[in-house]
Amino acid sequence: MKNIPPNIFEQIREAIRRPEGTVTFEYSSEVLFDPKVLGGILFEVPSGAHLFRVERDNELRLSFYHSSPGTGTRVATVDLKNVVPSPKVFLAFSWTPTETKLYVGPRVNGGELVSARGVPSHRQFRVGKDGSIFHVGDVGVEVMQVSVYQNGKPILQPTALDAWKSTVKAVRVLMRGSSEEGYIFDVVVTNLTLSILVTGFEAYCQTRFLELEQEGIKPSMKALVLKFFSQKKRDAGEPDIIASEAEADRKSFLQNVIEQRKINFQSYGDCKGAYNKAYGIKFGEIGVTSSNLQLLQRLIQYRHRVVHVSPLLGMLNQPEVPREEPVFPNKEFGNDALKCFDSFVTKLHDATLRLRRLD
Repeated sequence: MKNIPPNIFEQIREAIRRPEGTVTFEYSSEVLFDPKVLGGILFEVPSGAHLFRVERDNELRLSFYHSSPGTGTRVATVDLKNVVPSPKVFLAFSWTPTETKLYVGPRVNGGELVSARGVPSHRQFRVGKDGSIFHVGDVGVEVMQVSVYQNGKPILQPTALDAWKSTVKAVRVLMRGSSEEGYIFDVVVTNLTLSILVTGFEAYCQTRFLELEQEGIKPSMKALVLKFFSQKKRDAGEPDIIASEAEADRKSFLQNVIEQRKINFQSYGDCKGAYNKAYGIKFGEIGVTSSNLQLLQRLIQYRHRVVHVSPLLGMLNQPEVPREEPVFPNKEFGNDALKCFDSFVTKLHDATLRLRRLD
């Protein structure tokens, strides 16, 4: 921001790096209400993975955009034709995981605030790892799986939720296929579906785990270290080494832990432990039934058998038969697997949106 001193700008950036909050300020301009003057950006601050942006368009509409990986981009718009013109106006915007609001009013006697609630925006904004701001999609333009690399390193990658939505879409496309091979085709489709779903589960859980830190939720690294580093490794100073490397590379300790694959998000146990210790999220309390959690674990196990035995595996639980009824890979089972994973990811995502900073 041109009119804000760098040190104050950094204070603002850090203060608003949170899942919910309110910002108020006065804005002085002789041309804000002038229809002959082109629009522009009044306020824009990338903060972690959040973006806060207030802009005026050429039609005298003032819009507040809030974007984060967990919520996507929403916009609240006030028509300045409904605001009493003034060279100085009061502006306020607020955001939560479920709602955004914008308030505008003149700094004059008798002036009233005009407000607007946010709605999902056709224009999606993302903040890259280097702080760059990317505009993705627009009215009538659907974009999926956007990624940007610079010198071979990722600057922008799909959000956890976008990646999961792509996984669901891929599975549904696969399931609509047909073949003259008969039942064996259903076996292959179902087994591949399991493989895709577990990969998508891993990608979502790992990506969302990191996104939360960028959205301002501080993980409990002490609890995470106790969970995933043995006493021997702790005594050898491995966590301290990883922390020093992270600082040298200008990364967070959490990012370095994940990049060094200290947590296997394809393992239900690792995933469950990581979310519990770092963020206090308990899988048994996010709204998924115990039977579905048990099914989820079995599906992950079945996927491992498919990958390590054969994509033509005709009975997914053969080692457990006859103690269990046989489980055959068919279209009905594939649909049940998709529903199970999608329900879990949806509930987990909702649980992450309920997290708040403690300060």
